[in-house]
Amino acid sequence: MRNFTDIPIISHCLPLTDNVGLKETDENFVDIFTYSNGAIKVNMQYAKVKIPSAIQKAYVRETVAKKLSEAKKLLPEGFTFEIFDAWRPYEVQLSLFNNYREQIVKQSVIDMTEEELTKKVCEFVSFPDKSKRVSYVHSTGGAVDITILDSNGNRLNMGTEFDDFSEKAYTAWYEQNGSDEQIKKNRRLLHNVLCECGFTNYPAEWWHYDFGDSFWAFYTQNEAIYSSKYEEADVKNDD
Repeated sequence: MRNFTDIPIISHCLPLTDNVGLKETDENFVDIFTYSNGAIKVNMQYAKVKIPSAIQKAYVRETVAKKLSEAKKLLPEGFTFEIFDAWRPYEVQLSLFNNYREQIVKQSVIDMTEEELTKKVCEFVSFPDKSKRVSYVHSTGGAVDITILDSNGNRLNMGTEFDDFSEKAYTAWYEQNGSDEQIKKNRRLLHNVLCECGFTNYPAEWWHYDFGDSFWAFYTQNEAIYSSKYEEADVKNDD
């Protein structure tokens, strides 16, 4: 496996996207598994654990699908991507937000104001706001939760599981703290091939990458190009 550059150490706080502009492009959603002829694997985690309204298919914008296919070509021979989540319905996002909020309340040893509590929850789970043209990034088709499978179909060891909301999930954690060189290399591989193809990473989650949404706009200093869609009917194509 070729060597890749270090993952940069940047703030893992939720990007400040209220002032991000939107220059919307009218672009179709596609099912990435069908688009890639099955080359990119899909294992939708929220459907797997039966969160209400969670879906089985990984819908992304067509340019995102193209860039994922380009990034796959940069992986070692026989390796591929596995998608944990992509476009996410409103009801699923709201369930995730409320569930994580309850978890924090139960685990907290100090009293927090509502503002402090919401800020803490939003470090990992954005609040879905239908009043905004661009709400949580998984509503846009620009965000993907992703990992790498080796040539035997096994997931590379990234140090934590998907949706592990701990410091070890910070993308660059092993650059500073970890002694496991293989985990560091695995995260670098994922980070490098996706960023080389135009994606940005949310630094609090090694698995989360964006193109065209408000996180991507924040980190690249561009306008977002994808607005939010909340219902499956708005993104579903007859594949």
